[in-house]
Amino acid sequence: MGVVFLAAVLGACGGEEVVPEELLLTIPVSGGELNAVRGADLCEAPEATEGPVVLFLHGASFNANTWVETGTHLLLCEAGIPSISVDLPGFGRTDRFDHDRVTLMTELVVYISADVILVSPSMSGGYALTWLMTNPPTAAGYIPVAPVGIGSWATPDEFDVPTLGLWGSEDRIVPVAEGQRLIDSIPGGQLVVIDGGGHAVYKTNPEEFHAAFLEFVESLR
Repeated sequence: MGVVFLAAVLGACGGEEVVPEELLLTIPVSGGELNAVRGADLCEAPEATEGPVVLFLHGASFNANTWVETGTHLLLCEAGIPSISVDLPGFGRTDRFDHDRVTLMTELVVYISADVILVSPSMSGGYALTWLMTNPPTAAGYIPVAPVGIGSWATPDEFDVPTLGLWGSEDRIVPVAEGQRLIDSIPGGQLVVIDGGGHAVYKTNPEEFHAAFLEFVESLR
């Protein structure tokens, strides 16, 4: 049923606006509002189990709908795992507005009212890493997917967030060596390098990405 429902959503949107208006979530933050997609709305699945919410950010070429297009929201929905993806300011359906990244992330997590497993590809690493490195975060886990700006951050000694880095072996924007550098700085951090994968490895190699991603998420619940 979940696959049929997702196909209906995609078809209704003409391949551009993937999620109909009635399935969008609006999250108020200082300075504006974030549009978001709630994964539980995308399938007919068992009621979500208790535990962390998977919070998806996105890269500069993508938005909240990306995680619908890749089937990642559906994967979690059918496993009974709650998830939310957001359009960051100036992307997708969220207007551009002045904001402080740490404040925005803090307010977003407060709105969700649960621990989060934070997924941050590429550009959104600037949001995730800023928040994780400067505040005592309410994070059950962190999944960096080739975030940019790794060299700008020094992991604090008290950083204690289970972390799985997911990288494509052919990433030419943030090479695997940068991912190894980040993971080496995080106690207990793991790195999975997906053979033949590009920078947006969740798009180039979705099956391999989903296998490693889901195993890690389920281990935190």
